[in-house]
Amino acid sequence: METIPETNKEYHEAITDKSEIEALDKFKIALKALIDKKDKPFLNSNSSLLLDNDILIRFLRARKLNIKKSTEMIVNYCEWKEKINLDKLYLAYEFKPKNKLKTIFPHGFHKTTKDGYPIYLHVMSFYNPEEFFKVGSPDEITTYAASVIEILNREYFKICSQVKNTYIYGVYGILDFKGINSSILSKKFFGYVKSLLKLQDYYPEIIAGIIIINTGFLFRTFFTACKVFIDSKTRKKIKVYSDKYQEGLLEVIDKENIPKFFGGNCDCPEGCLFSNAGPWKKEDEKNEIIPDDIIKKRKEINDIMLFGKIKASPEDKNKSDIKGEIKDDKE
Repeated sequence: METIPETNKEYHEAITDKSEIEALDKFKIALKALIDKKDKPFLNSNSSLLLDNDILIRFLRARKLNIKKSTEMIVNYCEWKEKINLDKLYLAYEFKPKNKLKTIFPHGFHKTTKDGYPIYLHVMSFYNPEEFFKVGSPDEITTYAASVIEILNREYFKICSQVKNTYIYGVYGILDFKGINSSILSKKFFGYVKSLLKLQDYYPEIIAGIIIINTGFLFRTFFTACKVFIDSKTRKKIKVYSDKYQEGLLEVIDKENIPKFFGGNCDCPEGCLFSNAGPWKKEDEKNEIIPDDIIKKRKEINDIMLFGKIKASPEDKNKSDIKGEIKDDKE
């Protein structure tokens, strides 16, 4: 396992593009003018954040260096940050049913890409709508997601930067759609996905890449409904495969960091989906007490994944020739 170097060195993005440097200067002037007006208290309490180049450049890039649109975006972020008390959310929030949620909607961080980005795994096949919405309301689960992203933002990226000895900001996702059924097309679940996608307005440029695997007809229908809410730059970072995806994974991830159930060599004792394996893992996590019923369910899920017991749903028409990047309709 990678270890964190003994250093307190901070890594920052090298911004060398002339147009970005000019936009940053104009952006800071626009934001300072808003702060000086003192009619938005939530901006005054975030004044240091509004001078941080690493943060500002992400909002600028998300809005193609448009100062007005970037300003609107970061003002909305600061207002949201104050509204939900994001600093407290990061320090003290606990979503008590999170272990239960992970057995219904298995997800978690697992090691890094070749370039040092943390990898996020998500398996859709165990999704059960009745159980899912018993765990929490869409808003509660979205708040939990925000708390996870905040840990990623404040801790994991910094640790990965130290390990790789370069600036790391971005997460790489692997989303598995094998075995899904039409329940993912329900209005209630789509509402949850829509609220989750709203977080991209508060964490712009956070996606390094996404590989979606085991896709078929239902995924295509689902994505067609969702893509209007996905930022166009993010869409270009998504690659889609049916059941022939191993080559795509190996392009960006070393085989020892890919779970066995995805054709790699890794077989974490607690299951790769639940291990949170990576240089960011804390000692107290390793000693966390997990209820017996959750441990049993995790083992069951891990065995199902390892031994290939998940089959494509009869209502999902899986096509083995689906491969490559998602394109916008107008491209």
